[in-house]
Amino acid sequence: MSARPGRRVTAGRLFAGFLLTAAVLGAVALRPFEEEPVPMPLAPALVAAQSRSVDDSARQQRQLLLDEDDRLLRLVAGLRPGSAPYVVTVDGIDTLVLTPRGLDYGLGDLISNGVAEELPGGAVLLTEHVLVAPGARLSVTAPGTTLRLRSDATGIASLVAWKADLELAGDDGEALTVTSWDAQLRQPDDEVADGRAYIRTVSGDVEFSHVHAAGLGFWAGRTGGVALTGGSSGPSSGTIIDSSFEDGHYGLFASEAEDLEVSGSRFTANAVDGLALHRHTVGTSVIDSLVNENGRHGIAADQASEEVALTDVTASGNTEYGVYFSGSPLSDGPSAGGASLRAYGDLAITGGQLRDNGKGGVRVVDANHVAIVGTEVANNRDGIVLVNTAAPATVAGTTVTGDHRFGISATGGAATISDNRVTGGETAIRVRTASAAVTGNTVEGATNHGISVVGAAVASSVVDNTVAGRGPSGLDLHRLAPGVVIEQSGNDLDGWVRDRDNWVYWSTFVPNHPMLVLWVVILGAPLALGLRARRNRLTVGSAPYGDQIRRDRPAPRRVDLGRPMPSGGHA
Repeated sequence: MSARPGRRVTAGRLFAGFLLTAAVLGAVALRPFEEEPVPMPLAPALVAAQSRSVDDSARQQRQLLLDEDDRLLRLVAGLRPGSAPYVVTVDGIDTLVLTPRGLDYGLGDLISNGVAEELPGGAVLLTEHVLVAPGARLSVTAPGTTLRLRSDATGIASLVAWKADLELAGDDGEALTVTSWDAQLRQPDDEVADGRAYIRTVSGDVEFSHVHAAGLGFWAGRTGGVALTGGSSGPSSGTIIDSSFEDGHYGLFASEAEDLEVSGSRFTANAVDGLALHRHTVGTSVIDSLVNENGRHGIAADQASEEVALTDVTASGNTEYGVYFSGSPLSDGPSAGGASLRAYGDLAITGGQLRDNGKGGVRVVDANHVAIVGTEVANNRDGIVLVNTAAPATVAGTTVTGDHRFGISATGGAATISDNRVTGGETAIRVRTASAAVTGNTVEGATNHGISVVGAAVASSVVDNTVAGRGPSGLDLHRLAPGVVIEQSGNDLDGWVRDRDNWVYWSTFVPNHPMLVLWVVILGAPLALGLRARRNRLTVGSAPYGDQIRRDRPAPRRVDLGRPMPSGGHA
């Protein structure tokens, strides 16, 4: 009788322990997701209205882009060789065409031809489109002047040089400001749905010196703000000196451009990229410049753009990457246009700072001949990320600091990672399914792994590194693919504290072992049910009833109403 209460208590404790363990593991597993607040659902009518608004704006801007393309092509097709400057109307829109005459056109020519007017205070308002025709040159040299390009609900004004040259210049300390302008609101145009003023050069040459360009561009790269675009007529080229590009759609956009040189310039708070190098832009040099707080990347290069040299560039506070470079082939097989199958590259980042960017300091994908040397990388989600880079790809002499996930990461491809200093963050250096030589690096203050080599890291080596920090492992070589052996020697791990009892480790234990909760349920549920059944099983010698009242109550007396009377008796 005394064993049953004890057994019942033991079973109950086991069952409660099982539930408590499952609850704790489940809470840990779900913890990363609980940190993200669940947004309040929007009313269906509001969602539909917002969707219609976005779609309407996109369709309107796309149509405006097509209209601009059509206007320019019709103007070029109808050029009047040998003519003086003239105004032509296309679909009700006037454009001043500046024809070649052997001399540069200036700001005064725009005013005398009736497409610009002086405003009180010295500003000049461009009221109609201007096309600089092939062979002509427009040079606006006006230190301290503001050139306003009409941009409102009634239409926009643009400056386009077609196989021609465009020069805009201020002076040191007296910039020439070029901005969109809404005369009714008396401010730069901040509404892009109905288009916005822009500057573009097609197969020509641009020279900007001491220029402040602000609030320009909409929808696409070629109408994105200040654009250099090439084509069948040849590439564009340009020189940008001590200039700034602010609050545009793109800051500066280049497509099929060659030998673009940028120095001492700033690209700030643009909706997409600060400096975008697109489709066969080759030979770009950016020196001593700042790209910050742009809506996507600070500097982006893709679509066969290559030979990019960034020297002493600071990329900070950009929403995604400070620098993004893609050398991916234009096609991975036969294509309608016969696009190239080769990878692109030649990226050199020397010195400078990459800090406080939302996704990473720099990300390089599918590129060759990559060199990142002597750069300071700080407070990005990830520091330096290489994906499928081909040798030679080098990260050397860099300093990576801050609360990052990965200080330096190489996934796929090949790379040499040497003589870098990585401080703080979770994993300092990670090699995943890549062939990497990790040599002579110093790691301090990592909280997960110092150096981690994972997967099919064939022909990798980890040599002469100094690793300090605290976490599961200073040198993580336990997750290599079967049969993969890497060279390791001369690594100093004396400063590493192997700690598997901290909250960081346990908070990530279940997410790193997702089958654990399932096995707890599979094994724990039958155990709990077995203990419950055992608790209710009667032992030999036990009373048939557990209820004391039922045990003590006497059995009812049986009354047989049909008992027969003795023979001869009377009723």
